[in-house]
Amino acid sequence: MNSAGSWRPIALRRRFLLVFLVATQTLAGMFLFAQTVPDQAATGTTATVLTVFGVLFAWIGVGFWTAVFGFVALRFGGDPLSVSSRVRPSGAAAPLSAPTAVVMPICHEPVQHTFNGLKGIIQDLEQQGHAGTVDFFVLSDSRDPDIWLEEQATCEQLRRELGPDQQLFYRRRNINLNYKSGNIADFLRRWGRRYRYMVVLDADSLLSSNCITRLIELMEARPEAGIIQTTPRLARAETRFARLQQFANRCYGRLYSAGLAAIQLGEATYWGHNAIIRVAPFMAHCGLRKLRGPGLFRGPVLSHDFIEAALMGRAGYEVWLEPAIAGSFEESPPTLEDDLIRDRRWCRGNLQHMWLLATLGEIRLAHRMALVTGILSYLASPLWLVFLGLSGYVALAGPNTGPALPGVMATTETGSGAGILLVVVTALLLFGPRLLAVIDHGLAGRTSNFGGLFRLCGNTFLETLTALALAPIRMLVHTLHVIRALLNLRVGWQGQNRSGGLSPGLSLRHVGLLLFSAAAGLALIHQQAPTLTPWALPVMAPVLLAPALAWWLARRPGKGTWLQVPEDGRTTRVIELADAAPQLCRNPGRLSWFEQAVLSPVFARVSRDGRQPATGKKARALERLVNRCAAQGKKGLTCQELNLICNHPEALEALHWQAWYATPESPWRALLATMAQSVELATPERGPLPRRRKELAWLETAS
Repeated sequence: MNSAGSWRPIALRRRFLLVFLVATQTLAGMFLFAQTVPDQAATGTTATVLTVFGVLFAWIGVGFWTAVFGFVALRFGGDPLSVSSRVRPSGAAAPLSAPTAVVMPICHEPVQHTFNGLKGIIQDLEQQGHAGTVDFFVLSDSRDPDIWLEEQATCEQLRRELGPDQQLFYRRRNINLNYKSGNIADFLRRWGRRYRYMVVLDADSLLSSNCITRLIELMEARPEAGIIQTTPRLARAETRFARLQQFANRCYGRLYSAGLAAIQLGEATYWGHNAIIRVAPFMAHCGLRKLRGPGLFRGPVLSHDFIEAALMGRAGYEVWLEPAIAGSFEESPPTLEDDLIRDRRWCRGNLQHMWLLATLGEIRLAHRMALVTGILSYLASPLWLVFLGLSGYVALAGPNTGPALPGVMATTETGSGAGILLVVVTALLLFGPRLLAVIDHGLAGRTSNFGGLFRLCGNTFLETLTALALAPIRMLVHTLHVIRALLNLRVGWQGQNRSGGLSPGLSLRHVGLLLFSAAAGLALIHQQAPTLTPWALPVMAPVLLAPALAWWLARRPGKGTWLQVPEDGRTTRVIELADAAPQLCRNPGRLSWFEQAVLSPVFARVSRDGRQPATGKKARALERLVNRCAAQGKKGLTCQELNLICNHPEALEALHWQAWYATPESPWRALLATMAQSVELATPERGPLPRRRKELAWLETAS
């Protein structure tokens, strides 16, 4: 392997070339755009619209040239400077000796789906002869007792099904500080010194055995590396929206990830999951303090991953993005609404980086530019909206109104040629990466993975049309996200919906404000400038049709291959194992998990783990909660109060006895009847509902 810093001069030259190409393209675009502006337009307005246009033109140019870099790198067989190219695989049979933890932070995620994915990862490791080589940790921040009790029971069931050599641990925090980064920090404080490496998963992550072993192998061979990030591929998509996202990721993502890796080299970004981290420097240098600024810029860091990569780089360690590592998967949000809800959280986190850019101190330029890119990914939407409004205003100043491109609303006799050329250049920047991706798959002989060249081209066209229809919706919604974030309006930070099945009513509720705004804006344009109405329709019409479009995209496609991707035609073992896993833990009857915990002797006899019973005021407070819950049922307590009972085995056991010997008018009596009926239907030979504690052992099979 080359020396640690041999890639830096080459990275500098590549980045200089990227800046040169983007700057040249942007200046040329601004010159052409200036030719389309009417002479009658005010000087200040012209300068403003030119400035906004320049920022946006540079923004789309960065994406185009990144794809070009990736296309060139792939045509030459990959980047020879990448860690994957320098370190040859040692073979599947090579033993793993480095102590490694695979951690999965979760918060109110779909339990069975999440644990089935984790089971698939563990089974894949076992089948490849790596059982027991890594330890698995499920780190829960769930606060709803019905969710975390199911997590706990499911994890215990999975632990019983695993081989004796496999280590799986479940830990839930009672105090949820600093979201996901705080969850991982808490794990590292407790157990981090036991491990050399840490592989971070999301709740929807799937990593194959080969991927995990390859990551460990690369870290062992590259002591300078602090983080190695894989490129997750979207998988397990079921709805139309998810399959569109999956197709775009599998068809075009190859170019973008290869280009990004070639430009960043050892100063790449970390995406927060599907990556391996060297634990010791991460613990020493990547701790995150709470922000101390005003409003949005106060409190915990939400988008922690880019900051952690920057801190790792500042400490002298490398961060690599390695697209060549296969077997890394994640899932797409199943609906447009879920995608936009996730963007609302990400928007707040990325905008916080504006404060961190000014206060973080000295960090590497590549990481600073990554933070700027993340900020612009959301600020671009309000900038586009401002640009459309200003260009429409400028158009009214000219004698003719015929846009050269959306947003360039006026051309003159001398500027029409420049406007047409600008349209062509803009179309090339926007759609060129898609064309390059199709060419790349054709040259590499991979079109059969997408159903053949004809189907690949047709699906690319379909995905492009859908992306164009969704672009105005995203622009307006992201603009609202930015406004809400800057006003510091709080948003929830919960688990994602991963099952789809959205109703039209929910779609209408989420986009009601946008519908009203689009209708009012279109009516105003038609009243004040009727000639601009045809050019406003491509922006306004998709917003007006958003409920129907969101509803259609949330449905599952019919039988047959819709937007085919390589995983549809060949089996990927870890995905197959995750999909084939049955439901790990079932709940008898129609009881909630809290109700089952109270009524089942299995839960009531839970180990105290060395904890002493509560005393004094705490014991009296728990007694009052138990009595109230025994009298009123689950609905008589708040979520926090239910958690207190579940966290104290003596309180849970006391409630168990009161529930089993409840009076006929108590809500627990009806629940006992429901539970008994469900078990008697399954095992009628058991006889009537038992009344004594020693006769309750049969409930263990039901739980």
